Amino acid sequence: MTTSQSVRKTAIDGLIHANKANKFNKAQARAGYVNPLMLLSLLVLSLLVLSVLLASFNAQSAESDRPPFYKIQYQGKQAYLLGSIHIGRGDFYPMPAQIEQAFSEAKALVVEADIAKANVPALLKRYGMSQIGENTSSSNALHQYCVNNGALCQALSGYAPWLKAAQISLYRFGSLGYQADFGVDSYWVAKKGARPLLELESVAFQFELISSFKPKTQQLMLDEAIAAEDVEMLALIHAWRAGDSKALADIMSEQADDAPELVTELLWRRNHTMTAKIIELFEANKDQLFIVIGAGHLVGEQAIPDLLKAKGVAIIECWKNDCK
Repeated sequence: MTTSQSVRKTAIDGLIHANKANKFNKAQARAGYVNPLMLLSLLVLSLLVLSVLLASFNAQSAESDRPPFYKIQYQGKQAYLLGSIHIGRGDFYPMPAQIEQAFSEAKALVVEADIAKANVPALLKRYGMSQIGENTSSSNALHQYCVNNGALCQALSGYAPWLKAAQISLYRFGSLGYQADFGVDSYWVAKKGARPLLELESVAFQFELISSFKPKTQQLMLDEAIAAEDVEMLALIHAWRAGDSKALADIMSEQADDAPELVTELLWRRNHTMTAKIIELFEANKDQLFIVIGAGHLVGEQAIPDLLKAKGVAIIECWKNDCK
C-alpha cells in the first residue's frame, strides 16, 4: 500500500472529520480519509472547524449513489450503519431516500470522533510537530511540490510528515472539487439538530495513533500524497458513489511490506475496537442509532460488518434488501 492509499483511504476511512490519513500504495492511491483512508479521511487530519451550513449543500439529489449501508439488529434493537468518505461536494446531497429516511428515524448520531470535543491546538502541539527528519527522496519531492505551492508549504513548515501528507492530500482533493466541509459525516453532524452526538473513538486517540507511525511510514505517506495521480484519487470517490465494495476493498487491502502498520493499526485494530464500542452503544441505548464510519472500515478483510456478525449482530445490506 502506498501513501496514495493513505491519501485516498484518508478520504474514505475516517480518521478525523476534516482530514484523515490512511494507507498507501498505488491502489490505495485511489482512496484518499482518509480514510488507510479520509480523510480521512483521510490519512488526513484537517484543522477545519465543522462550520457546515445545510443551505450550502446543492439541492441536486444523489439518489443513484450506493455507498455501503446496512441495517443492524441486536438484542431486539436496531441501528443503521453508513460508510462515509470525509470529503465531498454539493451533489452528494441529499443522500438516497432510504438513507435520509433512516436518519430521520434515528434518535442519536454516532461518528468516529467528535471534533467539537477536541482541543485541536493542544493536540497539534503534542502530536503534530516534526520529530523526525525527512529523507532525501521525500525532501526532493516536497521541494518540487513547493515550487508551485509555496504558501501551503510555508504554513506546513515544522509539522510532522504525517500531518503534511494529510494537509497536502486535503489540498489536492480541494483542487479537484472535493472539500472537507462537504464530507459525509460533516453533513450528518450539521443536520442532527438536538440529537445526541456519540463517538466511537476520540480525536486525541486518532492524533496519537497516526503520530506514532514509524518515520519510514510517515515519509512514504508524504511521498505518496505528493505523487498520487488525480485519476487515482478520484477512483475512491467513484467506487464509493457506485457502491463498488470490491474496488473499495481492493483499495483497503493493498498491503505493503514497507508499512504494514497502516493496515494493522489504522484499519484492522480500529475495526475491532469500534465493533466493541458499537456493541456497547447497543447495550446502553434503547433508541435507534445512525452510525457513520469511514467506508474503508466496512469492506474487505476484518470489516466491521463481519466482526459484528461474529458477535451475533444481524446484518442486512440495504441495497440488496430495501431497509426502508
